[in-house]
Amino acid sequence: MANAYKNSIFTTTGTGAETIYTVPAATVGIVKSLSIFNGVAGTTNLTIEVVDSSAGTTTFYAKSSSVAADAKVEILEGEASTVLVLEEADAIKVTSSGGAGVVCTLSVLQQDRA
Repeated sequence: MANAYKNSIFTTTGTGAETIYTVPAATVGIVKSLSIFNGVAGTTNLTIEVVDSSAGTTTFYAKSSSVAADAKVEILEGEASTVLVLEEADAIKVTSSGGAGVVCTLSVLQQDRA
């Protein structure tokens, strides 16, 4: 079982839900960090969703997280949620009310299941 540490950096392009990370085939993704930087001129509201491909469902992970202009927030912090385990083809989506310019940086340990 091989381990690979990866970063995924994504900048939003609009106000719709955008996929920022999808777990590759035959892999488990252990997300350790999800940082959001608001490069938009004003405050933006964020919605983070997790897509569970095996169950065919999408669930809210963080809803209406408000981020001031030129500010950064850490989504996976605190006592209740410091790591997020995803299976093959699961995904994380971000929606920004501010549109283009929100930078999402995700740090993940990918474990090959082979």
